[in-house]
Amino acid sequence: MAFLRFIHFFAFIFWYGTLLYFTFIQAPVLFKTLPRGLFGEVQSHLFPAYYLISYACGTLLVVTFHLLHPLKNYAPQDCVKITALCLMLLFSLGQGLWIGPRAAKLRVERQAAAAAQDASKSEALGKEFGKAHGISSLFNLIVILSGTVYLVYWFKEMNP
Repeated sequence: MAFLRFIHFFAFIFWYGTLLYFTFIQAPVLFKTLPRGLFGEVQSHLFPAYYLISYACGTLLVVTFHLLHPLKNYAPQDCVKITALCLMLLFSLGQGLWIGPRAAKLRVERQAAAAAQDASKSEALGKEFGKAHGISSLFNLIVILSGTVYLVYWFKEMNP
């Protein structure tokens, strides 16, 4: 059980820390210091690792949570915690498998339209990219908020 608790703790801290770092430090710093095209290119290389961390840690967290908290013994706070973990994993999967690839495709198409000096197409693709990016940002916010809920309930359990 101690090993499972360690794996659970490590997976959460690693994932939550990665979420916070990418969202509030790495992305803003790169956005402010790199030209827009280069920023998009760098992010397109970082996102696969970001999503892989989410999938691996999210899966580990859900599995270890169930092993540490048998379903028949769920307390109300356990329901909140597993819901938060499942939301984190679900929205990360949505980001990495659906909206992230869509935004990346739109970014490349927009750059190609801009290079071809097709202003109307570039503008239309820019609007679509903005929507996709907004959805992705919303998903990321839900993941972070769900992680924060989990952390608060976990802390309350450790410090009654």
